[in-house]
Amino acid sequence: MRLEKDSLGELEVPDEAYYGIQTVRCSNNYCVGTHTYNEYPEVITAVAQIKKACAMTNAEIGALQPEKAKLICEAADEVIAGKFHGNFPVKVWRSQGTGVNMNVNEVIANRANELHCGKRGYDFIHPNTHVNMCQSSNDVFPTAEAIVFYRLIGPVLEETKEIEKTLLSKAEQFQDVVRLGRTGLQDAVPMTWGQVFAAWHRSVERAREELEKIRSNFTHGVLGGTAVGTGMGVLPGYMDHIYENLSEVVGFKISQKQHEDELIANSSIFDGMRNTDHQAVLMECLKELVSSVTRIANDLLLFSSGPRSGINEVRLPRVAEGTSGYAFEDTAYLCELMTDVLGELVIAEEITFLSSNEGQLDHGSINSGGLITAVNALKTAATAFSFFNSGCLKGIEVNREVCEDYAVKSTSLSTMVSSLFGYPVGVKLAKKALAEDATCKEIALKEQMLEREVCEEIFDVLGLTNREHTVALFKKYKSIRNVD
Repeated sequence: MRLEKDSLGELEVPDEAYYGIQTVRCSNNYCVGTHTYNEYPEVITAVAQIKKACAMTNAEIGALQPEKAKLICEAADEVIAGKFHGNFPVKVWRSQGTGVNMNVNEVIANRANELHCGKRGYDFIHPNTHVNMCQSSNDVFPTAEAIVFYRLIGPVLEETKEIEKTLLSKAEQFQDVVRLGRTGLQDAVPMTWGQVFAAWHRSVERAREELEKIRSNFTHGVLGGTAVGTGMGVLPGYMDHIYENLSEVVGFKISQKQHEDELIANSSIFDGMRNTDHQAVLMECLKELVSSVTRIANDLLLFSSGPRSGINEVRLPRVAEGTSGYAFEDTAYLCELMTDVLGELVIAEEITFLSSNEGQLDHGSINSGGLITAVNALKTAATAFSFFNSGCLKGIEVNREVCEDYAVKSTSLSTMVSSLFGYPVGVKLAKKALAEDATCKEIALKEQMLEREVCEEIFDVLGLTNREHTVALFKKYKSIRNVD
């Protein structure tokens, strides 16, 4: 162990550690739970990228010696590459801001000094004076959070688009396969599987588009705000270069959000440093998307129920061995997985909502739970979508014979007779079909309600799934329609 000093006294630091005394203090002060930032490399990467961009900027404006800036950038690159995994022991609870910011500052400073003279320490490069120049934890951490969210939303959107492709493909594949529609789980009128998959596709697409809109909110940072947003401590020229450099480092355009004709200058900085409601908005949007996919999963559970005692219209792909007594149970677990994931999203939304309401005054300090919860939820959603799409949706097959049999036998086909002769006549036909275990077409012919040629068209289940076709039928047979 090595002994380090700060303004509060002395503490031991492990010899092998690249972090220093402030990291140890934060680890002890926020020692709740077992989860540390070692488990969240995306956060560490974002903070290290900010440090690199700030060093580049401070060198450009002449505030930081070029040699020191170069060393900080080299050390930051190594952190970004994951070289120092295990050196971020600060606990995640309440340690956003100062804890993780100083942890990264110390790791970069120690490594930069090691690159300079072969040993760790702060003789040449100091974590606060140099690595944290023109910054505070209060503007670094919200900016890092925006970077993390922007990146993690990306895989969710990509996996969602893959689901949309699959749904469209299935809509095309099954566009002419008739099935019996159901409302309230009761027999309704015929429709096609293409229409079902098209509806699913639109629901997912709509939710994904909302998430894309939300993502654009995370292309804005609050660097330059320092402690409370006023910018005290920012050196001349810093704001002219910091966002350009940060955009170059992170690989996408990030800027300070601007408003036209704002009464108070830099109002977006004050907003971004004190408010964390963006977490709740993001989780609400993500929950909507996961809910759309989960609705599909739940429908598929019902459609695939059976094979002998259920609906049995859909065959899910076999992806695992079932237990000895239930040969087909393995086909459903990826659908059930989505319900589990939705449950996590419901909890995530609630946590982020509570976090956004609990910050005090000029600092959004109570957002650790919201950040970590949102990060976990985004990663979980992306992974779950990938598994559900590849292991379930892509392999779905439709039991055409069963589907058509249900549609043909449905008493809901009496709707066509009701439209021609009135509701009482249609009800009578349906009751008779049920009583005699016959189809509506068979009863209509038996009772001589319609000519055979008319029956063939009126009860053509595929034709009944198309609005233009049924309207044309009523136009064709308007002479036999008898409704007062």
